[in-house]
Amino acid sequence: MTTSPAEPILYMNGEYLPLSASRISPLDQGFLLGDGIFDVVSAWQGVIFKLEEHLDRFFDSVRAARLETRLTREQWREAIIETTRRNQLADASIRFILTRGVPDGVVADPREIVPTEMIWAAPYIFLADDTKRREGIRLMISASRGFSPDTLDPRFKCLDRLNSQLIRLESLEAGYDDAVWLDTQGYVAEAAASNIFVVKKGQLFTPASGILHGITRATVLELADRIGVSCAQAQLTSFDLYAADEVFTCSTAGGVLPVREVSGRLIANPNGPVTRAIDEAYWASRAAGEYGTSLGL
Repeated sequence: MTTSPAEPILYMNGEYLPLSASRISPLDQGFLLGDGIFDVVSAWQGVIFKLEEHLDRFFDSVRAARLETRLTREQWREAIIETTRRNQLADASIRFILTRGVPDGVVADPREIVPTEMIWAAPYIFLADDTKRREGIRLMISASRGFSPDTLDPRFKCLDRLNSQLIRLESLEAGYDDAVWLDTQGYVAEAAASNIFVVKKGQLFTPASGILHGITRATVLELADRIGVSCAQAQLTSFDLYAADEVFTCSTAGGVLPVREVSGRLIANPNGPVTRAIDEAYWASRAAGEYGTSLGL
């Protein structure tokens, strides 16, 4: 096997470059305005999980944001695989990014695009350490509210993540691990970088709208059906979190993560049987290479 490179290799506008040689202009609209979209896919044991679904979501955002890319879907796919191969990462978090690029003038016409295209592969990360993955995290209800579809539809996987950073700061300063938004009507939306599920009397519930449509969320819904756990997409309030038998979040960064406390209320059965069953099914699927694209390492 080829040894890992001395420093990370990034894909930048058609080239594979070491991190130290990779450059983005300070005038890039992605930097100046957060004008761009991205997605994050993961590899485990040499297999990228649900790459096609991530590309579907990426290209939905490309069209919705009126962005342009020089790469076809197949070229993005090949570049994602090749970037991960060049970094010799069997277990990886892979971020691919498209911005509106460097404008022609100070006040630019956003229809005139010279895109910036970038792919960055890094070692796989978990959102929590082993203890918290086993015992659960502490979650709080944020004072902020999530975006509503009449402002910026949460389905845009856009570069502007200030809202996520602010609620993470809020939660960390308050001694919690993460925070969850309510929408403008007071219904549960999502966490800073995760979707959320509630278990009550053996049944799963998850917010139906006002959220990013997570690929891991969709996987949880598939796995729940496979193992015979009933799941409904519904409007949930903070009361439903407080009174839940189990609560967990899910994301590309680590799959299923149990919650043991929400805003000072202890969850009745943190990392309970439904959470464990979903988590076990998820990692069994990953280990089996299901929904996978081999890196050929």
